[in-house]
Amino acid sequence: MIQSKFSVENSYLINDITNIALGNVATALSKVLKDEILVRNVQEVTDLKSDQLLRKDYKGDLFVLTTDIIGDMKAETMLIIHKDDEQGIIEKILPRTEWGKKEMREAMLLELDNILIAAFVTKLANLFNNTIYGHVPGVKEMTQEKFDAYIQEREQGMTASYALRAELGAFKSRINMELICLFDETLIPVVNNFDMEKAFVGHQEESKGEDAKKGFFQSLFG
Repeated sequence: MIQSKFSVENSYLINDITNIALGNVATALSKVLKDEILVRNVQEVTDLKSDQLLRKDYKGDLFVLTTDIIGDMKAETMLIIHKDDEQGIIEKILPRTEWGKKEMREAMLLELDNILIAAFVTKLANLFNNTIYGHVPGVKEMTQEKFDAYIQEREQGMTASYALRAELGAFKSRINMELICLFDETLIPVVNNFDMEKAFVGHQEESKGEDAKKGFFQSLFG
C-alpha cells in the first residue's frame, strides 16, 4: 500500500502534469499506429495488485516492458501489453515476413516502449524543469500470477511516493495497453518546490525517441 505523501493541492498538480505527459504519449503512439489514441481511466494507484492495475476483460499472458527513469527524479515505468494486443501491434508495424521471428517482435516492442517513455519523460522534464531520462528498456512475458509477484518485488525494492495507471486505446484498431509509473521519494521535493513560471508548456522539438523510431523503421522498410 502506497501512503499519500502530498497535500491535496499538490496531488492535483501531479494529476495535471501527468495527464499532460500522457497526452504526449498518446500523440507518439498515434504516429506509430497511425490511429487516434484515447487515454482512459487515469488514476492514482495505492494498492499494487493485478486486479487494480490490469484490464479486467483479459486473462491471458502479458508482455511487461520496463524502464527505469533516472536523473533529478527517479521512477519506474511498466508498459503492459496483452498477448492479443501484441499481435495487433506487430501486424500493423512489422512486415508479414517478420511476424514469425521472436527476436524481431521483441525488438519492436522494446522500440515502442522507448518511443512512448521518451515522450512521457520529455514532457515531465519540461514541466518540472529538471533533467530526467529513460534507461534501457527490458521486456518479460509472464502470466498474471507472475505479474503479481513481480509487482510486489518492485514495490519492496523502492520507497514509492506516488503511482499512476492509465489505459491507452487505439480508436480504429482497438489495440489497448496500460502504462504504470511508480515514482520514488525524489518526486516529493520536485513537487513541493514546483515553480509554475519555469514550467515549459510550449511546442517541443522532436525527441531522441522520435529519431530512434525513424532509424528503427528505416532498418525495417529501407
